[in-house]
Amino acid sequence: MKKNIALLGLMVTIAFAGMAQKKNVTTAIMKDKNGYHVAAKPYIDKACKHEDTKKKAKTWYYKALIYSHISESKKKDAMELKKTINFSEEVLAAMKKSAKLDKDGDYKSKLRNLAAPMYNTSLTIGIEKYNSKDYEGAFANFTASQEYAKVLNLTDTIGAYNGAMAASLIENWDGAITNYKKCVSYNYGGADVYLKLMDAYNKADKKEEAAKILAEAKVKYPNEAAIVLNDAKILIENKEFEKAKASLEKALANDPKNYNLQYAAGITYNDLEMYDKAIAAYKKALEIEPRNYNATFNLCAAYNNKVVEMNEAAQAIPFSESAKFDAAKKERNDYIMEVLPFVEKAYEVEKEDGLKRILNNFYNLTRQADKIIK
Repeated sequence: MKKNIALLGLMVTIAFAGMAQKKNVTTAIMKDKNGYHVAAKPYIDKACKHEDTKKKAKTWYYKALIYSHISESKKKDAMELKKTINFSEEVLAAMKKSAKLDKDGDYKSKLRNLAAPMYNTSLTIGIEKYNSKDYEGAFANFTASQEYAKVLNLTDTIGAYNGAMAASLIENWDGAITNYKKCVSYNYGGADVYLKLMDAYNKADKKEEAAKILAEAKVKYPNEAAIVLNDAKILIENKEFEKAKASLEKALANDPKNYNLQYAAGITYNDLEMYDKAIAAYKKALEIEPRNYNATFNLCAAYNNKVVEMNEAAQAIPFSESAKFDAAKKERNDYIMEVLPFVEKAYEVEKEDGLKRILNNFYNLTRQADKIIK
């Protein structure tokens, strides 16, 4: 008889424990409904750990719901919790657990309804963290937003692009590559995304993949200046100078009035020390956009490079050929006087140190000491 009483006592204890855990779920639900989201958290956390309730889709759905309310709350206790817990990730994990346990689909529509606000919340928090330079947190939230988008059958271009940007800033190159590849597949971001993906591949020391992406970009954006310029730079680095020039000139032939292409041509010709062609390209760029300071400054720099080249050629003439030296020096000075007004005008607009150095070099060479800028 005593054994039966003891056994009955044990059964009552087990039943009570089970009821207590169900009560935890009920208490969590009630507190959450009444707006006490943080107070509901300990109860649902206990239920998620106990054998009697941790295998129930309902338990995990309500964890997701309560945690989502905390993530959206602006109350002081919720704000404190959010400093140490990534609720976006926690909600997503709870939703997945609930869906897995939900064999009859009782919570399918509820989970879908929960995904919509969490998608928006993840994006909002991701942007906030990105702007506050918490790039790790931003990356986590943009990753979560894409998972919520899947539940909603949405294409999350914002999460993919910003996730890639955040990943790059923490040098998570695999994360950046994954997200930029998504952007490419979504046809989002244009040529810029191809360049960023190529850069991520290079940073991850995946040169072959970077080269493939550039090749794809050239086919898709044959007249995009940034693509053409990057292609030209790589060709120059590989000492394939004629190919670099040909790539630029082909693009220019198709779109001669493209400012960016003319500007890119100027940069590339300058790198190739083809200063006359660089000058011509910058002049054409300025015909298209007369007030563009970058082209103005680079044209001044190209003028200076040509003057330096002319000066070095003059200095290389033997002393015995004084007439030849005088002629070269005169040609150099005549050229300086021809381009000097343009450089002086550019300096009036933007008193930049680089322009000051160019002007002082020209004044020194033409013996105009009174014009030297201190």
